[in-house]
Amino acid sequence: MHTGRARKIGKRARYGPFFAQLLAAGTVLAGCNDVDRFSTDAQHAYCGAITLGSPFREGLSPRVQMRLTLDATRLDGDDAPGRLWTFEAATETRPERRLFDGAALRPIRPLAHDPLSQFEMGEGRVRNTIFAVSPSEPLAEAMLAFLSLRSDGGVEVRLVRAGSEDPEADEGRRPIFGMFSLVRREGQCGF
Repeated sequence: MHTGRARKIGKRARYGPFFAQLLAAGTVLAGCNDVDRFSTDAQHAYCGAITLGSPFREGLSPRVQMRLTLDATRLDGDDAPGRLWTFEAATETRPERRLFDGAALRPIRPLAHDPLSQFEMGEGRVRNTIFAVSPSEPLAEAMLAFLSLRSDGGVEVRLVRAGSEDPEADEGRRPIFGMFSLVRREGQCGF
């Protein structure tokens, strides 16, 4: 009896690493396809507003809203996986403003070969990526858009532009930082 039992244990030990590798490969493959659920279609977009707290905002009004369309299957490709729009309602002193109007999320190709492409932003985020994005105003400096696909199905977008230290710099060259928390909605977010 002990001989049969020893053979079973021996087989388990011999096949154990194989099954562990198989399980790990399945987990990786499942994880790759997991981001596909973040893709939008023609009837949906991610919508949301800027985080209001002033430590999370520079150069952007607390009234700015954002819309994002995304094809998550293209996050690692050479083509833009999505587009950004922003809208800021008019005030008594300022007209309506659209910092982005369908701006492409442009891949930064060298990042694919750099550890920065694997950055982590803490718990609750399935995937993080960085893209370049150009404002609607032709002379405005480009920005970085940090996308975080969240485990709750939402998307965070952080816009960053170092900008000029010159206080007299044109608006399109001033520093910008803003964090937007977006959720999938039907329609075009009202703008």
